[in-house]
Amino acid sequence: MKQEPVGLFEKYFIIWFRIVTERIWTGDKKVRNTFLAILGFGVLNGFLLTGSVKDFFRLGEAAVYDIPSTLYGLNDKGEYEPIAEYYKFSRIPVKLEQLKSEETNYSADNRHKVIQCFLSTEDNSFYSHNGIDLKGIARAFVVNLMAGRVKEGASTITQQVARLKFLSIERSIARKAREAWLAILLEFVYPKDKILEVYLNEIPLGHGTIGVGAASRFYFRKEVQDLSWGEAAILASLTTRPTQFSPIVNPVSSMNKVRVVFRKLVENGRMTVADAEKEFGILEEYYTNLNRSPNDSAFSDRLNRFPYVTEYIRKNLIRSIGSSRLYNGGLKIYSTIQIRHQEEAEKALLPALQRQTIESNQRAFRNIDAFDDLYGSGYSLIADLYDLPEFKFKISKIERTFSSAYQEDIRDEFYALNLLTGDDYLGDTLDKNYTSQITKDHLLPVEGSLIAIRPETGYITALVGGSGFRSDNQQIRPFQAFRQPGSAFKPVLYAAAMDYSGKNPDPEKNVTPATLFADSPLQYLMEDGDEWAPENYSSEYSGFILLRKALEQSKNSVAVRVLEQVGLSNLMESLRGLLQLQGRDIPYNFSVSLGSFELTPYELTRAYAALASGGKTVNPISVLYVEDNAGNVIKDFRKDYEDVERKQIISKEAAFLITSMMKDVVEEGTGRGVLSYGLNRKAYGKTGTTNNFRDAWFVGYTPELVTSVWFGYDVGTISLGRGMTGGKLSAPVWGRFMARALEKEPAKEFPWLADVKITKRTVCRMSGKLPSNQCHDLLEEYFIPQTVPKDICNDHGSAWNVVESKPQSPVIQKPVEPKKQDTKVEKKPSESKPPKRKKSVFSGDEEIDY
Repeated sequence: MKQEPVGLFEKYFIIWFRIVTERIWTGDKKVRNTFLAILGFGVLNGFLLTGSVKDFFRLGEAAVYDIPSTLYGLNDKGEYEPIAEYYKFSRIPVKLEQLKSEETNYSADNRHKVIQCFLSTEDNSFYSHNGIDLKGIARAFVVNLMAGRVKEGASTITQQVARLKFLSIERSIARKAREAWLAILLEFVYPKDKILEVYLNEIPLGHGTIGVGAASRFYFRKEVQDLSWGEAAILASLTTRPTQFSPIVNPVSSMNKVRVVFRKLVENGRMTVADAEKEFGILEEYYTNLNRSPNDSAFSDRLNRFPYVTEYIRKNLIRSIGSSRLYNGGLKIYSTIQIRHQEEAEKALLPALQRQTIESNQRAFRNIDAFDDLYGSGYSLIADLYDLPEFKFKISKIERTFSSAYQEDIRDEFYALNLLTGDDYLGDTLDKNYTSQITKDHLLPVEGSLIAIRPETGYITALVGGSGFRSDNQQIRPFQAFRQPGSAFKPVLYAAAMDYSGKNPDPEKNVTPATLFADSPLQYLMEDGDEWAPENYSSEYSGFILLRKALEQSKNSVAVRVLEQVGLSNLMESLRGLLQLQGRDIPYNFSVSLGSFELTPYELTRAYAALASGGKTVNPISVLYVEDNAGNVIKDFRKDYEDVERKQIISKEAAFLITSMMKDVVEEGTGRGVLSYGLNRKAYGKTGTTNNFRDAWFVGYTPELVTSVWFGYDVGTISLGRGMTGGKLSAPVWGRFMARALEKEPAKEFPWLADVKITKRTVCRMSGKLPSNQCHDLLEEYFIPQTVPKDICNDHGSAWNVVESKPQSPVIQKPVEPKKQDTKVEKKPSESKPPKRKKSVFSGDEEIDY
């Protein structure tokens, strides 16, 4: 038979036990030796039940508190400012030195009133015993015996500290024995003042508060140093049953318990009867004006200025440092959030979402009983056949009916009646109910997203995840909403196409801002026999059009033809590098050109950030580093950020060209709405609207900041309404945010422009080719040197088709001068005004707001 191995300690114990036994039974004093052995083994067993060698090493933990962690953001002065706290229980550590002596002569003991109240009620002989109060144990035994129940406890403050720090609340003889043992050890290690300080910081006082510091702030909105005698007495009354004696939950029970505290103060000689009555009378005003919900907790008082930011960073930190350390470690978390940016983001997006909810007017499905009424019996049959679960509602029909009637009818009548009666409590309750109901009359809320990233550093400076952070709306949509980007994807596609042409020049297939494409209907026969016919937003077409103008007017047919001309396989590497999709790939079909696949706002914003960085990938970061309570850096995310290589996905020249094209979108095209709020710097961006107006986008940047704004319903099949485009909804919000957020920041240019090698040429506005003597409508365009057109325009047969047009100004900072062989003095057009050509049958959608 296989036997368990015997360890070295077991072998030694067996040998020692044999030696001791032999000594007991040898010699003349067998009875005495036996008695001593029994006594020794009894003491040893008692120690093993009540104590442990580990206890000596755990005593240092007694003075260590679980402290909430604080999240910091940057203010306008570049200084870190608290914006949120993380904790499960509120605790504000208090040093005993902060509790100054009392100036009143109520008693010989002039310690702070909070200390005197707790000593009187919990352990009046605290400073005279050694951890265990034998007199108190005897007194409590007699009192409880006479009462027939546990009426008075015998635990000293030191014992309570031992229980709070090391033990559970289980009521047993073994637990009480360990409590006494640990109390004795604590008295040996710590001075009395330190034990009292630990007690005041560890005692639970109800509503999610731990310690007198947090309780003082929750119950009285005061610091503990500023409490009155009555308020200190309330805190001391909460030590046994905080919920039962809470002044918020049971004011009457609380007042009765506070009387007991004052009686103890009088009995212990800390206060006279007259003084106690005076202080209790002052306290009555607190109870008279008390108007708070019994469900209030310290968690609702938690500092949380920007809930979406707090939640996003919380989820990330739990993965990297753990929840226990985050909630209890007293950490200082330094984020990249800029307070001005975040405030302006919420001011810009949240009201716009509420207005759009009313404008879109999509009502929630209310007749939820219809299925049960019409098909309930049929469902039962199907459930029996296919073993389906029972069809249930989370709440009853009566509850739903009352909730609907209250919201639509009864509440307004209550509000009107309350104006006559003037009841403050009812008025506050109704006001709170009105403000907490974000969507009116069962309207589905239009949701949205705004995220802002610094293109050079990757710092996330602002983040809004929806119409309001509530218990039923905690989705962080910049990272969790997968939606089709629509036309907002075109700049990414065009940048990749122009980059490919610059690296693989082909006069027949080059894609440049001046490349001429046919804007006309398309129709494809798919492999499965279906037909795909992409259309422009307006269903109107302009004939042949330059790529710059096609982006400005968001021509879908041109986007498809760009992809068709270059080839999707040739662009895949660049598109993957710009989007950096994790765990999924870009679909391999032509509909990619119209943004038909799903991206998160974060992913699309990161791709635009790469364009704003001169074609380099950007690695966004939201937290810089984390310090412990002693100021030591325990996690430095900056090192992780620096270790990730920033790859050059497309050339700086391609980034320059798409940036210049997006400037036209903002100034002349579908993105003109961004200028509504007086943005005082150059901006570059693109609108996006998906089929049936389900999503509305604007994504763009300045040299300082890249931002995306998205509008849509969480249910992706619901329309925002006819005409609800990215230019109408998202562009104004983007413009307002950027104007206000960057208001105090100086405008600057892209730092990578100095390295751009771009050639500037005058071309024919009609054909995009080098002008001939017959070309009178010219424009200056930028090219990657390898893609400069070589053909001379010969598309003009007479003067009737010349279009009058004003010359375009340079789009962004003047690029580096080209080499001499690239420069060519172009012939200036005739100053005489040519006749205007007749309107083309394909024109007419230039003024449409896409």
